[in-house]
Amino acid sequence: MAPKDKRKEPGMDHPAYDAAAPRGRAPSGAELAGLGVLLAAVVILPLLIGAVIDGVAHTAPLLLFAGLLIGIIAGGVVVYTRFKPYL
Repeated sequence: MAPKDKRKEPGMDHPAYDAAAPRGRAPSGAELAGLGVLLAAVVILPLLIGAVIDGVAHTAPLLLFAGLLIGIIAGGVVVYTRFKPYL
């Protein structure tokens, strides 16, 4: 019997398809919809809380803008932490 040929073909030294595939899976539609609802809640709740406290304390737009800033920062953190596995 002849020994098996162990020579490599030219151009066959590239990585396998599995090695070149992306690390994570893509997010599903349900995950994206849930992220949208969560993002809306994270931004709107501090905004409304700031508006209510502004009405009680008579500090018109001050706490409204503070709540908006807190909501935007929290929204960025939520999006980053939820999509970190997909990066």
